[in-house]
Amino acid sequence: MSSPFFGELYLRSTRPFLSEAVTAAEARFIRTNLPEGRLLDLGCGHGRHLEHLPAFGIDRDPLSLTEAKQSGPVARADFRAIPFRDRAFDGAWCWYNSLGTFEDDQVPLILAELARVVAPGGSLVVQGSHLDRAVAQPEAGFDGPLPDGSHLKEKAVFNPQKRRDEIVRQLTLPDGRVLEAPFFIRYYDLEEWRGLLAEAGFDAAWWVGGLDGAPLDDSSTDVIVGAKRRA
Repeated sequence: MSSPFFGELYLRSTRPFLSEAVTAAEARFIRTNLPEGRLLDLGCGHGRHLEHLPAFGIDRDPLSLTEAKQSGPVARADFRAIPFRDRAFDGAWCWYNSLGTFEDDQVPLILAELARVVAPGGSLVVQGSHLDRAVAQPEAGFDGPLPDGSHLKEKAVFNPQKRRDEIVRQLTLPDGRVLEAPFFIRYYDLEEWRGLLAEAGFDAAWWVGGLDGAPLDDSSTDVIVGAKRRA
């Protein structure tokens, strides 16, 4: 029953909740807020943004990358050691709480790598879910069928000390196999993002609470931050 989270479990259980309409809207937002030129999708998954936005994608999961490579150039990589030369990109993005799946001490290392591969004056867009939504709902879950006939069960419990949801996801496949793994999503507030980005060499230039560009406030669903690489 035990299995790694990233791989078949992640791909089968997450993709049904990522509609084409949402993906297209996210890609438009990203495109609007990044410069023309060479772009990097850090945590490209199965390449849903790459279908809409020309870029190079990197991810940790080889199964997702087998699909992503149909949408653009991709590579499997450790985010702490991005396999590109200094200043290789004009801009980059990291979406869908990707940085929130790493322990706190790893995130500065990843942002430092992004600062290395993004040229001075280049842009970075990072997205995460809003901390206050997790605080307001300290326990959450899902128990229901998916379109392919699988059955998904998930329980999330918010850990206020670590500021993250600690989650167990179980997927029962139509063939009877059961995939189960724990994972977490760490939620960063705006001041944390600004501090982490500044330490890495980026200056936060703007922030919004959703794809519609609404101001960031307590009712926001997301924390989306755009930053510039310092010279």
